[in-house]
This record gives sequence, C-alpha cells and structure tokens, in this order.
Amino acid sequence: GVAVSTLLASLMKGTIILQDENTDSLVYWLAGAVDGSNWNDVRTILPWTMVGLGVTAYLAVSLNLLALGEDVAVGLGRNIHVIRAIGGLGIICVAGSAVAVAGPITFVGLIVPHICRRLIGVDHRVLLALAPLLGATMMVYSDILARFIAYPFESPAGIVTALVGGPYFLYLTQRTRID
Repeated sequence: GVAVSTLLASLMKGTIILQDENTDSLVYWLAGAVDGSNWNDVRTILPWTMVGLGVTAYLAVSLNLLALGEDVAVGLGRNIHVIRAIGGLGIICVAGSAVAVAGPITFVGLIVPHICRRLIGVDHRVLLALAPLLGATMMVYSDILARFIAYPFESPAGIVTALVGGPYFLYLTQRTRID
C-alpha cells in the first residue's frame, strides 16, 4: 500500500509541476477543503450518497454478525463474500461522493469510526447512524479552525484533520500493538 501510494503521489506531483495553469486550485483541492462547495455539488452527489447509506443501513445486522467472526456469520446463514462485496460497494459510493466534492480529507474516515466505537460500542445499526454525524461535526469544526490558521487567508480543512487525525491514528496503532 505504501509503495503504490508513493508511486501515485510521485506521478501526481510530476503532473502538478508540469501543469502551469490552475496549479494553486489543484493543490488546494488535494489538501481537502469544503469551503468551495455549494448546493449544486450536494445535488450531484446526493443519489450516490443515498445509495451508499441505504446499502450500509441494510447490511447493519449482517455486519454485526460478521464482527462476531466469519464462522459465526456463516453458521447463522450469512454469505460473507456477498456481505463484503455489497458493503464495499456501499462504502465506495459514500466515500467516493465525499471525495468528489471535498477532496481527499485525511483521517476523518479512519478516526471517526474508532471514536464512535468507543462512545457507543460496536452495534452497526447505531454506529452507521452516528459516524456520519460525528464526521460532519468534525468537518465543521475543522473548517472553522482552518479559517484561523493563516488569517485572513483560507486554509484547507484537510490540514486540521491531518493535525488531529495523525497523532490519534498513531495512538490507535500503538494501543493495538499493546493489546
């Protein structure tokens, strides 16, 4: 994953360097920002977001069974391959539509579910409702903080989420190694 990410990042940086026009807006979008979005963007992604949320809500009980272990889910009559495939498509719809509007805002999708699990447990019926709300709240506060980083200029919200998410993600990896 790291090798592919590094390769693609190098290709992207090379493309940015070779492209003289619109480089500033491209770099700003790559950091992740929501301040340039409008209601037309929301209307564009709304069908994909609704499909993704509907699919994940439909799979909530199956995801709870899958969290108990593959053997338990299979023993209770669930097809784990179908659950993973359909769940993956739902996640792709939701994440892809968010990235299409805001850019690749880092760590929101990684740390918010962990925070939600600590708050409410692992019940996907509740988790899949709370995580988007907590993620949206994090984005609002990150955008507000980003506006003050280089005042009077706007900074991308992705800077704040990376500054908060990076250390939290490192904490999670260290805690997992200890457990």
